[in-house]
Amino acid sequence: MPETETISTNPLVEKLIAEKKVARSFVERRYEDWNSNYELFRNKVQTNRLTQRQAVNIPLMKETIKTLLSKIDDPPFIDFKEKTGDDQKDLIITEKWNADFNRCNLEGVDIQDKKIVLLYGRSFKKLNFTDKKFTVNALDIYDVVIDPLTDPLDIETARFIIHQNIFRSVREILADERYTEEGKNELKTYLTTTDAVIQGETNQEQLKKKQDRLVAMGVNASDFDTFGAGDVIVNLTEHYTSLWEDGKFVKYVCVYVNDRVLLLKEKLKDLLGVDFYPFVSWAEDIESQDFWSDSPADLVRTPNKILNVWFSQMIENRTLKNFQMSWYLPSEGYVPQTYEPGPGVQLPAPPGDDIRKVIMPVEVSGLDEAMNQINFLIGLVERGTAATATEKGEVQEEKTTLGEVELAVGKAMERTLTMRKFYNRAWKELAFKWYAILDANTSASNKEKLNKVSASGKMWEKDIYGYDWKSKAGYEITVSSSSEQESEKTKGVQRWIFIKNQFPDNSAVQRIASRRILDIGDLTVDELRQIDEFEKKKEEMSMQPNPAMMQSNPQEEAMMGQIKNQLGQLQNVG
Repeated sequence: MPETETISTNPLVEKLIAEKKVARSFVERRYEDWNSNYELFRNKVQTNRLTQRQAVNIPLMKETIKTLLSKIDDPPFIDFKEKTGDDQKDLIITEKWNADFNRCNLEGVDIQDKKIVLLYGRSFKKLNFTDKKFTVNALDIYDVVIDPLTDPLDIETARFIIHQNIFRSVREILADERYTEEGKNELKTYLTTTDAVIQGETNQEQLKKKQDRLVAMGVNASDFDTFGAGDVIVNLTEHYTSLWEDGKFVKYVCVYVNDRVLLLKEKLKDLLGVDFYPFVSWAEDIESQDFWSDSPADLVRTPNKILNVWFSQMIENRTLKNFQMSWYLPSEGYVPQTYEPGPGVQLPAPPGDDIRKVIMPVEVSGLDEAMNQINFLIGLVERGTAATATEKGEVQEEKTTLGEVELAVGKAMERTLTMRKFYNRAWKELAFKWYAILDANTSASNKEKLNKVSASGKMWEKDIYGYDWKSKAGYEITVSSSSEQESEKTKGVQRWIFIKNQFPDNSAVQRIASRRILDIGDLTVDELRQIDEFEKKKEEMSMQPNPAMMQSNPQEEAMMGQIKNQLGQLQNVG
């Protein structure tokens, strides 16, 4: 959207527009790379007359992103521990989290969020509380700009965060009770100017670009708002900024239209009940200074473009060979003509003793070595992104032992550990802000119904009040990925098997080890009870005396008598 000069005399609006201009100029240097990454991911290429004349694309970008996406775990497990040790609150707050997880479709938001990070290097999720419900959305990366001096590890250090390109119809704005009447009247006056008409056309264009990008991220085109004829679309900006007030900086939310008309100025604490930015952001490759870090797609972009050029040239070369064009020497009485190929077709030859002196095929040199070069370049990308061919599902032709394959895959997984660390940290921040927003916007007497599935599979419903889960001490939040949990369980079982073998005669150790081993199987309560009953019966049977062992043996009794007699004789001799 082109920059426009503000006609407002409001010093606050001038400050906001100045902050927005600085933030946009800081991020716009990344737009060209982002657009290229997006086009390659969507199999769109730009042709030209010199290097790539064919609209072909090797899907290296898409297969790399999808492979890396599969290597980042599913949404991790969030564990809430009430700091005073109240287990009942732990249980209820966990069920509230699970309910909001399903209602907000956090699994779908998570997929969008991870894909944005892999394509652009950083993502933003926006949190809100509307209609007495918590909401969260993965934002288009083009719609967020931020203070250039922000610490890449902590967005709370930003002086301002801006959510731009929020397109609304004028009817929606005028009907919204949150906006001031003064701002609405100023908007009506502004819409009668010529500049508003020009800006409206620009907004239509920007809205279309926004929709195209959102379609690429998995949103259906039918989900977009369709404005009827005659509606004017304006561009809203939600500007979160810090203003000096009473000797300290206070976070405010300002909403304005087309960088001109101020509709809202309220403290963030009054609107949302919290004093932190309602955004969660994370990056795959954190930089120490540059907030807009590189992405895995940046590493793939240039090789993918080179591969497309080579592949385009191979296709064009093969097409030229298939044409079978010929040079001919003009001679009297000979007019060259095209022909339809077919079996038994006879072709007229030019006059002369040697046809090869008159007609000669056009030589088109081969590009057979291009395939080796393409494979070499793909290998470089795989090593750079840790998205190996094996993980992409490709079977290697060379003979490699199973141990070597496992070692290579293990090394590739180690290189993605950093990505998972920042990913899990972002989920911890999301869970913390989720609880804080709920706590600030829900009364202690608030009543709601929660459903819980028991171990036997039955559904239980219960009325929950705000005081059942609110905690003055707060909650300690821990995050663990599914792969980490499975790994810990496996290591724990291996340790207990070792302990079990060291104490084969200790029934307590054997019983505890068996229970720990069974825990990894996710058995139901009924299944565990059946196993316990069988083990108890077996133990009782092993402790009962064996009747066969208790029967007397005459031969043994006679032998024992002889031994006693001999011992008695020896004693008498002594």
